[in-house]
Amino acid sequence: MTENDGPRIGVVLPGREAVVTGGGYPRRIAALAARAEGMGYDSVWAGESPLARCRFDPLLLLAAAAARTERIALGTAVVLGVQHQPVRLAHATACLDQLAGGRLLLGLGVGFTSAACEAEFAALGVPYQGRVQRSVELIEACRLLWQSHGEPVNYEGTHVRLRDVAMEVAPHTKGGPPLWLAGAAAPALRRVGSLADGWFPTATGAQSYAEGWRAVESSRSRAGRPEGSVTPAMYVTVALGKDRPAAEADLERFVRGYYRQDLASIRRTQGVFGGTPEQVAGQLLRYADAGARHFALRLATPDLLPSSYERALTDVAQRLVPLLRRRTPAPEPGGAQPCPHR
Repeated sequence: MTENDGPRIGVVLPGREAVVTGGGYPRRIAALAARAEGMGYDSVWAGESPLARCRFDPLLLLAAAAARTERIALGTAVVLGVQHQPVRLAHATACLDQLAGGRLLLGLGVGFTSAACEAEFAALGVPYQGRVQRSVELIEACRLLWQSHGEPVNYEGTHVRLRDVAMEVAPHTKGGPPLWLAGAAAPALRRVGSLADGWFPTATGAQSYAEGWRAVESSRSRAGRPEGSVTPAMYVTVALGKDRPAAEADLERFVRGYYRQDLASIRRTQGVFGGTPEQVAGQLLRYADAGARHFALRLATPDLLPSSYERALTDVAQRLVPLLRRRTPAPEPGGAQPCPHR
């Protein structure tokens, strides 16, 4: 990046908050996407979890957002691909990409390690074990279908099999929407480099992020893919306050309402940053120096209410985003490992 060329900035739509607080919140989410577009954000994001951390369906939320917006990218952060039948996921995302005019970014995850996540998989009748290999096969099968031009395709995997399957709906984006994957362990980084269009962890320390990005690029090069094939991105939670203690207090309340856990526990696996706009920008720009080119910001509102989210959306757009797009600081040492489920 040049001195005046900062990272792209997106915001996570409050699909989880809408469930926690109830009321008419869901009807306002598409309007929030339109407001984010008007404020100059580059992307809006929605995550998936039908039970463990229940939230509104991301593909439905993004379809509603697509109808209210023209420019802004629409991303999943993340869809749990292995919970979906591959043909149905390929079809749904092709339709959504058509509705969005090619603006879909498909973030994929495999779930997290917890009893609640295992119970969610069991309730859906989906095996919890073997998720990684099934995810790879799902990606390969979806891409075959997206590129089939309505002609029958065949795929033979251990978990996914297609026999003369013809899907007439094609995505607006040639070859299918970009696929962004999380992960920081060595095998995950190799998969990102060889298979994905984006790397989408939940924030390690900046030094660890730089090391992970180098591993992704090494894998990408070994796979014979051209430079620039993979977008380095990051999912983070932010809160702005008059000072760091005030912002940290808001983060604590947000995390307890959202996860039913304390902030210290969440910080072991996720990037969570609070402080003045200058302090938060300083933390995030260390990741930009480490390679990050797209941030998906989850806005931590202490009461999880729509009015608070709307204020945070405006506050971040006016006071944090300009600092991120101007940029300067230096790297910091590493921290938590990323979690593939938001």
